Amino acid sequence: MSNAPAVRPPLYYRLTTAILAPIYRQMVIKKSKDKPTLERELNERFAKQYQPPPSGALGVIWCHAVSLGELNTVYPLLSRLLDQGYGLWVTSTTQTGFERAARLFDGQIRSGRVAHSFVPMDRPQVIDAFLDHVKPIAVMFIETELWANTLYACRKRGIKTMMVNARLTQKSYQGYAKIAKVSQTMMANLDGIIAQDAESVQRFKQLGKTDIVQSDSLKWASISALSEAQLTAAQALTAQIHEAHKKQVWVMASTHDGEESIALSAHKKFLQKSPDALLILVPRHPERFEAVHQMCLQGGFVTARRSMDESITPKTQIYLADTMGELLAWYQVAQIAAVGGSFVPIGGHNPIEPASLATPVIMGAHDDNCKDLVKALKKVGALAQLPDEPNVADQLFEGLMQGYLYHWTAEQGALLVKQKQRVLEDQLNFVLSIIHA
Repeated sequence: MSNAPAVRPPLYYRLTTAILAPIYRQMVIKKSKDKPTLERELNERFAKQYQPPPSGALGVIWCHAVSLGELNTVYPLLSRLLDQGYGLWVTSTTQTGFERAARLFDGQIRSGRVAHSFVPMDRPQVIDAFLDHVKPIAVMFIETELWANTLYACRKRGIKTMMVNARLTQKSYQGYAKIAKVSQTMMANLDGIIAQDAESVQRFKQLGKTDIVQSDSLKWASISALSEAQLTAAQALTAQIHEAHKKQVWVMASTHDGEESIALSAHKKFLQKSPDALLILVPRHPERFEAVHQMCLQGGFVTARRSMDESITPKTQIYLADTMGELLAWYQVAQIAAVGGSFVPIGGHNPIEPASLATPVIMGAHDDNCKDLVKALKKVGALAQLPDEPNVADQLFEGLMQGYLYHWTAEQGALLVKQKQRVLEDQLNFVLSIIHA
């Protein structure tokens, strides 16, 4: 934490953001042209129009979470801040993050405690207009994404800024290191960083930040009991599975392009050994739902779609969970969970959610986003990790067979998650210490 004067980003960075503004606008239009939120997105990214600011007895905190994963991770912390009396303005970079915020905070948005928007572009005029509207007392950047002009504007106004659950992979570090002078201003203008692993601490230090706090990842606390809607969905699907006499049920969750083919190949072999097996397939991004459905049909699988309210029958081989916000329900139903983003070089998604429900986890080799989590869960026997080999689908099939043959359970994983819940208090105390400094 520091009361040092604001350090202005280099001229070349400020000029670059100005030059890129019209190009960025066209990119937004191209990507979101078919979205009903396009007009709102353009208004919010360029500070033309916003929703009314939220109310909070202790002031408003701006939280920036890039997408769905970051928002899910920080949700327990944001809930605690709401309980403390703060209002929240949540920004997202992606459409999925924007939609997730609307669902997570539906009641608080309607009551005026929370507002959400697309993140404003990192241009001085845009950021100033945004800050004038929101009037935050503090800003939380979740995990990695930082913006130099934004940090400079906040420091000038005396708005506290912090990175929460910060993570800096080697790849991200190399990107920041290439723009060293810009990165140095960001480190100078940040009031605090709480990092989730020792490697990130070292990389942030190499960028110029020295006073860094280390804690366990907030992902350990990113789970909660199933909501009433999720519990209803899990119970309904369990009843269908029972009626259809499905004995082996596994889920491949949060999949990216290239991972569905791995899942389908493994499931095809699994069906040869266990004809009554069922795969619950959960693509990460809604824009890929239809393509994945076609992939299932082309593979010759009898497929039921969640979005069409299609029931599981004795002939069903794949249940395509092509909806959002129900993943915990599918983890509850499945006997084994393969977590996506780890079988292709994405970095791996959160294994804590299935582990917290005592569902055994299988992951691929790509775990840059969650190395410490994977290591801890492997240590207690709740997670198996497959090597990065061309025959990973065969490895996944073998893992499933072994799991069912030996009645693999993950009670120790659930116990470990319970033991790690202290991280929520640690990161909450860090945030409050920055705000009150």
